[in-house]
Amino acid sequence: MILKDAEGKYEIILEEEKAAVQHGSEETHYTVIESSGKLENRGYCVLNNIYVNDGMEAPFEARFLNRQSNLSTVDGFKAIRVMKASSGPYYVILTLWEDEGAFRGWQESKQYGETHRKRGTQAGLDREVVEREQSFNVRFQLEDI
Repeated sequence: MILKDAEGKYEIILEEEKAAVQHGSEETHYTVIESSGKLENRGYCVLNNIYVNDGMEAPFEARFLNRQSNLSTVDGFKAIRVMKASSGPYYVILTLWEDEGAFRGWQESKQYGETHRKRGTQAGLDREVVEREQSFNVRFQLEDI
């Protein structure tokens, strides 16, 4: 499956166990460590690039992969892929939504609040595991093909 953004800046090549994200002349390779939902090149795509501190990969994966996920109950949610970079500190959580409104609805939902309730607290991953200052996200409309 290939996902392309409507503006031609990103191309994401996804296979069952691996992926590549192309942005301009840069290409980063990933291992897919969680997969749920059906991908299609239609909708709104969010790439959460999470910087995981050196040596904290195992705690991040354990906490993230064993989390209680509410996404399947959210209107407009289509798919998620959790990907670990082949080299470097980043994990990418790709989510696919029906449209930007569905994604914004998720951010304002009770489910989102529950999922992110530990952020910034002593129990949250963003203390010693994740470097929040170096984490970022990219959002774009997919090319409708």
